[in-house]
Amino acid sequence: MRAGLKLQFLLMTVALVVITVFGSSYFFTQQERDVLIREMTRRGATIARNLGVISTDSLISGDNLSLATFVNSTMKNEGVVYAFILNEKNKISAHNHIENVGKSYLEPSGVRPLTNEEILIQPYWNKKKGKVIDIVIPVNLRNGVQVGSAHVGMSQKSIDKYVAQAFRDSLYIAAGLLIIGILIAIILTNFMLKPFGDLVRGVKAIGDGNLNYKIRLKGNNELAMLGRSFNEMSDHLKDLYIGMLRAMAKALESRDPFAGGHDQRVAEYAGACARHINLPREEVENIRLAAQVQSLGNIAVPDAILGNTGKLSDEEREKLKEHPRVGAEILNQVQALRGTVKLVLHHHERFDGNGYPEGIMGKEIPLGSRILAVADAFDAMTSVQKHREAISADQAVAELKKGAGTQFDPEIVAAFIGALTRRQREA
Repeated sequence: MRAGLKLQFLLMTVALVVITVFGSSYFFTQQERDVLIREMTRRGATIARNLGVISTDSLISGDNLSLATFVNSTMKNEGVVYAFILNEKNKISAHNHIENVGKSYLEPSGVRPLTNEEILIQPYWNKKKGKVIDIVIPVNLRNGVQVGSAHVGMSQKSIDKYVAQAFRDSLYIAAGLLIIGILIAIILTNFMLKPFGDLVRGVKAIGDGNLNYKIRLKGNNELAMLGRSFNEMSDHLKDLYIGMLRAMAKALESRDPFAGGHDQRVAEYAGACARHINLPREEVENIRLAAQVQSLGNIAVPDAILGNTGKLSDEEREKLKEHPRVGAEILNQVQALRGTVKLVLHHHERFDGNGYPEGIMGKEIPLGSRILAVADAFDAMTSVQKHREAISADQAVAELKKGAGTQFDPEIVAAFIGALTRRQREA
């Protein structure tokens, strides 16, 4: 093989790996960063609102000692870098830095004053604190008269540090792939044309994002060892992507206080059911993974809908129904996880065809989706929800039996009950 061709192959491999790994890693870390910032902002708004509520009486009476106590208590919350209270004259009545008390407050550069909003949230660059989200809540009397305002600053440092570390980890993997790619180009020779072809196909598949592809070369020579190294590297990349998606799903789950641990419990129930009907190990793990990331699509659902404890409007209900399709589109970006796409897309279909998003019915619904539907319903019924209390496992099983043939696949309901009975017996 001519040296020029080897060099061309080396450059192609390096470019392919760099673009795929760097691009995919950057996309997922930025998605995760946006989710975490939204969650931090929501928590900061709650902290500021609480500070405003408890400060009303003390602000009216001029009890600055109590106001200072409230501010100091607020500073104990994770991520809070400053907190203070202004009176109606825009003077500082309490501040986490006591030397500022009594001074007139001037908004820093990049921050506009509170006017008639119920809440004012704006990011800006603080010279001492770095990236900060400034949150302002007006302090009002019951008749609506504003007597001051509560200010809380949330630092983005911890989020930026976490995202930067995740991106650095992906860069280490990329560096490893580049080194291995260079080794491949060096050791390839003319008498290894066939093994070379196998390696080229494997590298291209992995570089294209197909992390399930395995290079199979027999023997213990350098090429065979290199092929196994590529397989191990692809497994590490797949674990990284899965870890990012699970982190995103967990962050999204935290938006609903009633959903904590739901996806993980569904994964355990669904995995037990899949094993009970003797599905292959790989398919069982695929179903478990789909359960753990089934809520990814909630990124497109507004907080007002997720947190609504009343009856949803038709428009809100249709918006909520978009989440399986959005989740499937996110998973479809990573070829190694495409086995979960249809399972997530159809986990809200009904056996009688009255589900969503596509209204398919019966055995047209993927087997994994039918298992997820039963496991999801069981955990929802046995967990406290925003609109009702939890029911017992026996009551939930009775409801599953009622829904067999309409909402659920009767065979899966029977298998799920069998798996549940075994788990209870072994517990």
